[in-house]
Amino acid sequence: MGDVLILQDLEWINCHLTDYLQIGGYRITEVNIDDIKAFEENLINKDIVLMLCENASLFFERCNEIRHSTEAPIMVISKSDDEWTKVKMFRSGADDYITEPFQGMALIARIQARIDQFQRLTRFWGYIKTRGLVIEAFNRRVFVDEVEINLTIKEFDILLYLAQRANRVVTRKELYDAVWSQRGVEGYTEAITTYVMRLRQKIEEDQDNPRYIETIWGIGYRFVL
Repeated sequence: MGDVLILQDLEWINCHLTDYLQIGGYRITEVNIDDIKAFEENLINKDIVLMLCENASLFFERCNEIRHSTEAPIMVISKSDDEWTKVKMFRSGADDYITEPFQGMALIARIQARIDQFQRLTRFWGYIKTRGLVIEAFNRRVFVDEVEINLTIKEFDILLYLAQRANRVVTRKELYDAVWSQRGVEGYTEAITTYVMRLRQKIEEDQDNPRYIETIWGIGYRFVL
């Protein structure tokens, strides 16, 4: 499953895609193409963006804006089968283009395949991006609001381990075992606490109210995605 942002024009009211998604258990947010503020606010942390448009040419500019704001896959679903429209939409940043009529369950499977691909690439092999924080796993680089942050090896490993398990509570022992590759070492709790504190000093704007790494008292930490 996943979080889906549906961007559409008001004229297209006969598409049953939302019904299929709801039956499949997806979390859906619907926004009109003209409501720029709403789509910008709801774009964060989405696994896929679906653009439902009767006239795809109206969505070129919006598709380009979305592509510059997120790496989530963009799938266009349109009534237009015009070849040039498809080419221009792909050039604007779309990852897939589907025309009506479509088979509902086959389309859902295609959407899930795009989500799975995106999550594989961004969680463990590519990079993670959320609320101004960018973690490049391959290059071992971290940026906050487009400013590169210098982390030590252990600080980066801790951040990446937590981010790859976003929204899940990670115990201090699990974190120590994974990053230090040692088990049963006395005093690991203090070591983890110290490194997380240093990490927060570098990536958090307000350490008392962290945006990225929450403390779960008595247990460990959670990376908020």
